[in-house]
Amino acid sequence: MASGKTRHLLTEIDTLRKYGNKKIAVFKPRTDTRSGMNTIKSRKGEEHSAEEIPPTHPQQIWEILRTRESEAGCRFEIIAFDEVQFFPRDSGFFQLVRNLMHEGYDILASGLAFDFRGEPFGSTPDLAMLAEDRCMWMTSYCTRCGGRAIYPQRIIDGAPAHYNSPQILVGGDETYEPRCDDHFVLPGRTLPGCEDASPQRRIWFDAAELP
Repeated sequence: MASGKTRHLLTEIDTLRKYGNKKIAVFKPRTDTRSGMNTIKSRKGEEHSAEEIPPTHPQQIWEILRTRESEAGCRFEIIAFDEVQFFPRDSGFFQLVRNLMHEGYDILASGLAFDFRGEPFGSTPDLAMLAEDRCMWMTSYCTRCGGRAIYPQRIIDGAPAHYNSPQILVGGDETYEPRCDDHFVLPGRTLPGCEDASPQRRIWFDAAELP
């Protein structure tokens, strides 16, 4: 969060339309109420209209897409999605994106990698793997120390939210702030065999060796 991901998505859409003459359809999950209905909006105020689709049934995009293409009298070339973390992993969104690509559409997408627990959030990690070297990681900065922040710290009544809080709570700067490893706090989380509940500091892996 607070990394400029939606602003970057909007810039890409505008650039591809203006200089690439691309036909682009923009979608978002209905869960995203912070930006307003049928709109995606950056923290800086840039905004763009977007079709809303249910997060648990994203396949409904096909009917909307065919209708919009019929109205426009042409086929869209690019499908853009914002806030893809709100599409659950079991919603079929990942396969939907693969099917769209198989049908010849290019995909633009933005979303949070981690939820307020510091755990993988929705469909974002899967899409990042699918994008491979075309994935761009945007940087946030910790509100406490200015270091690189990868976690969205949820604050409720001035205190960090408990681990057992609902995963999804739509909010802006009044509810979330970016935190680094050292300043990310998560009351109620326990790690087996370890009293320190802070995230592990460094992890390396070779993707080729994963099962």
